[in-house]
Amino acid sequence: MGSVALDLGYLERRAAAERTLDRPYEPRTLPRVRQEEKTRTRARAREQQSVSLFAVTGFAAVAVLCVLLLFSYVRLTELSDSVVTLRNQYTDLKANEASLLAEYESAFDLSAIEEEAMAEGMKKPQSGQVYYLDLSGPDKAVVYNTEKTGFAALLANVGKGFYTAVEYFR
Repeated sequence: MGSVALDLGYLERRAAAERTLDRPYEPRTLPRVRQEEKTRTRARAREQQSVSLFAVTGFAAVAVLCVLLLFSYVRLTELSDSVVTLRNQYTDLKANEASLLAEYESAFDLSAIEEEAMAEGMKKPQSGQVYYLDLSGPDKAVVYNTEKTGFAALLANVGKGFYTAVEYFR
């Protein structure tokens, strides 16, 4: 069974085939590709180079700094360990302080102290032995100034100036 579909390019292909059949065969020439000669490069030995003093000094400095950095990390680790140890001691001492403070406060029994004082002959003060001071008035101070004259006044003023300067710079 044949196909019912139309081949639209059929006529063009047929016309092209007829045209090629009418002409004699001419061989096609391909464009020439230029061939380049491959030149082999020879490896040359490099001249021996000397190591610069600056590079050696730089590497030595870096090595010294690395060693110093390592030692500083070791010291930091030691200090951190000692800080942890001291903090543990501090917490132990705080706990010990609380227990000793409670023991100290329980050692003083006021009733026992009062009985001991009465046994030694001490008595409670009587109302006639108690004096009350009234400090509700304003404060005041009296400065007595003995005026000096002449050379004594001059020496006193120099002394005051020196004393004021010393107090200022303290």
